[in-house]
Amino acid sequence: MSKSEARKLLSPGDLEAFLAAHPQWVATGEPEGLVLRRRYPFASYTAGLGFVVAAAEHAEKVDHHPDLTLGWRVVMATLTTHVSQGVSRMDLDLAEALDRLYPDHL
Repeated sequence: MSKSEARKLLSPGDLEAFLAAHPQWVATGEPEGLVLRRRYPFASYTAGLGFVVAAAEHAEKVDHHPDLTLGWRVVMATLTTHVSQGVSRMDLDLAEALDRLYPDHL
């Protein structure tokens, strides 16, 4: 899949299928401007920080960067494809990558 194809907005059906398979993720916003969000809890602040660093390293590799908010024992991830003004295949791929990284930082 080319980068331009990966940046196209998802169909409502594709987004619904993803959310059904990944119930920790929620979509919020308007159809033109949807974002995906997930809250990742941690046992400590430093564990959350380690997750943020790992997520940032992955984001650099795939050239798609989430908004990550580090708090006390929690990280909030927000994904959107700004150029497309909504959720694209790139966001779903990144959400799945973050979910794979998460257990390594608990």
